[in-house]
Amino acid sequence: MTSGARKNRRSIRRGRALLVAPVLAATIGGGIAMSQPASAAARPDAHRFLSAVVPCESGGNPRVVNSIGAGGLFQFMPGTWHAVGGKGLPQNASVAEQWKRAHILYAQQGTSPWVSSKPCWGHKI
Repeated sequence: MTSGARKNRRSIRRGRALLVAPVLAATIGGGIAMSQPASAAARPDAHRFLSAVVPCESGGNPRVVNSIGAGGLFQFMPGTWHAVGGKGLPQNASVAEQWKRAHILYAQQGTSPWVSSKPCWGHKI
């Protein structure tokens, strides 16, 4: 093989590499950059979900407290309530404040804080 033929072959290989590398990077990288975590992509609309949770957790009573100390519409435990910025106890907060804190918790953790009542709300969303 002549040196001119070898140069031509190397040039063709480089050209292929220059073409394949960006396509491969866009295919792999684009999929990663554009996709959401499966849990976030599969989440129901926050307001719709939380509206389904309320009758299951508290029967719609914003002042209710259960036997282990969870309180309010969404049955927040005091530690969870404080972790999402709540003051005092959830059952003493306004309905608007309880909804605000529930939206924050849902944004952070999805449906998992209310999984124990899923048999009640699962078919509603």
